[in-house]
Amino acid sequence: MARKPRPQPERPPETPIVAPPPAATPPRRAFWSGVAVAAILGVHLALAERSLFSENATVDEAAHLPAGVTYWDKHTFRLYHHNPPLVKMVAALPVWLAGPVLEPLYQRRAWTQPEPAQLNFSQDFAYANADRYFELFDLARMVMPLFSILGGLVVFAWSARLYGATGGLLSLALWSFCPNVLAHGRLVTSDLGSTAIGAGATFLFWLYLRRPSWGRAAIAGVALGLAQLSKFSMLLLYFVWPFLWVVRLALVPGVERWTRRVGRGLGHAALVVALSILTIDVGYFFEGVGRPLGSFEFASSSLTKPPPGGVRAAPASDNPLFRMHWPFAENRFRGTFLERLPSPLPEHYLLGFDEQKLEADGIPLRFQRAYQSLSAGDVEGARREAASRDRSVGGYLVYLNGELRPSGWWYYYLATLAYKVPEGTLLILAASLALVAFGRRTREAWSDEIALWVVPTVVLFAMSFLTDINLGLRYILAVFPYLFVQAGKLVPWAEARSGRARTVARAGLVACVALTVAATARIHPHYLAYFNAVSGGPDRTPPRLIDSNLDWGQDLVNLREWCRANIPDEPIGLAYFGQINPSIFTLRGDRFDWFLPPPRPGRLERMDARAANPMQLARLTGPAPELKPGWYAVSATLVHGLKWRFYDPTPHYQEVWAPAWASEADVYGYFRMFEPRHRIGHSIYLYHLTAEDVARAAEAFETPAARPGT
Repeated sequence: MARKPRPQPERPPETPIVAPPPAATPPRRAFWSGVAVAAILGVHLALAERSLFSENATVDEAAHLPAGVTYWDKHTFRLYHHNPPLVKMVAALPVWLAGPVLEPLYQRRAWTQPEPAQLNFSQDFAYANADRYFELFDLARMVMPLFSILGGLVVFAWSARLYGATGGLLSLALWSFCPNVLAHGRLVTSDLGSTAIGAGATFLFWLYLRRPSWGRAAIAGVALGLAQLSKFSMLLLYFVWPFLWVVRLALVPGVERWTRRVGRGLGHAALVVALSILTIDVGYFFEGVGRPLGSFEFASSSLTKPPPGGVRAAPASDNPLFRMHWPFAENRFRGTFLERLPSPLPEHYLLGFDEQKLEADGIPLRFQRAYQSLSAGDVEGARREAASRDRSVGGYLVYLNGELRPSGWWYYYLATLAYKVPEGTLLILAASLALVAFGRRTREAWSDEIALWVVPTVVLFAMSFLTDINLGLRYILAVFPYLFVQAGKLVPWAEARSGRARTVARAGLVACVALTVAATARIHPHYLAYFNAVSGGPDRTPPRLIDSNLDWGQDLVNLREWCRANIPDEPIGLAYFGQINPSIFTLRGDRFDWFLPPPRPGRLERMDARAANPMQLARLTGPAPELKPGWYAVSATLVHGLKWRFYDPTPHYQEVWAPAWASEADVYGYFRMFEPRHRIGHSIYLYHLTAEDVARAAEAFETPAARPGT
């Protein structure tokens, strides 16, 4: 006789690691969530606006704003098409309406030459508007936090839909009190604007994936076009979105037949692409749309091919990169059936992409050698060098942890995140990553998870392995919204615990957010220079990172205030990493007595000396002939070796206003042997050298310094 099975005791329901999607928020709770969102974003706006008045325009801003003003004034995008125009135009609109001096600038060579020179035009703009230069930038910067507020709303909305209102508030807090978001959210650059617009567009596409319709596809298409108008890196969305669609199709079953879903999806995709292109054309006022593809002069590897015979008679160019590349590369559409095809995209969009891609590719060393041979009249030698199998490239000098070299590190951006993200935020992100690895979730939840991780993965992989641009956290700023959104899952996870475990989880989240807020409060208002305490902070010697991570020329006005208060009648030696001529204060009626410190031998030379007007060269004051006791101010980026271009302290401002001197690397590295007396905003080091210090530095001037990487 068969034995009856023994009855088993009932098991309590298992607590899920990842909580199910939140239920609809009650109206009362929704109201208070809205109040909390407004409060957090209000504090974020106040911090951003307060800090922007504390610092001057950074290196890139000095060129972005004047270019944006010309877009409104001349309805052409020929100046500085290196970046798409949307963010520049938003920032420039209030400045253009304020009526800056512009007409004399259009008569100068920086504008009239075939390829306008944005840096020279920006210098002309600064000189012509010196009396209110800083005020015009304040006006432009005041509108920039609108992008970070947009980003905050996207982060909250996305996180709240997945993890509930409280999860959304956690994500929003991480965004709003992130010092890196605050740093770039007030600058007239495309980094934060494209981050917010790109995340917003992907969020709209994610909503479309959940409930596909022609209307949602149209909205996503316009948003995709706006993202393309913000930065060329947003082109990655054309590859990411189809991948997300395939993932959703594979993981989430539908009520319709598979073939019908695919057919409808392809129709929606065509609409998305068409509307995105139309949006780009509208953003460029349709300038150059329809120009034959074969008529462009391209230089990047993506848009060129070797010319017949390896060398061609290239057009003349004022751009040194184009002069070097054009003889050995030609438009890849020439000689094909696409040569006469009208371009569906604006000409300056294509030319800007080509220029941006050229810099991202780096400079092929074989082209450098080939150009040198061609300049010497050795055409055969140039042909051999251009056809060489050597694919090594040169580019920017890059810096990490005290080392300066001509090639980057694959782990640069991972290290940058570890150094510049607050400890509290890092702990939360690590915990949320653990939930991704060990959490249980439905197939639909996996689809949502992949949507949040694909952009950070692609961006980090591309910047780490496909380019050699190791310049700053701003190049991977686009990963932040997605990381902060998925951090919201910790709230439903914590609420799914019981008893003491729930209390500990809640307290841990609150403590981590408090650590982030405290870190932001400590660095206020100097957000660009933020480094977490574990990395050594912004004043670590040597710094972990330089350039836009620490010193982007933002503290010239603060240096002038310090000099006015502490050494009003004493000249100061100034080596400044920035795009603003320090003599602008004198033009504004605030006499600033400064001089260029003596360089290391063989490290500084006059810019374009052969092409310059002899009268202008005669008016150059030049650097000090020798190091003397006194006060010196040197930008951190220059102390640690980066090459740069410098202004001349001549009183003949109009004749010699743009940078007049170009340096090799480590021109002012001898200041590393001294300890700064003070730091201006963490980015400019102040030294007071004694006679003993000068004697100690004498050895640095006896022989030229070794170049980094040699």
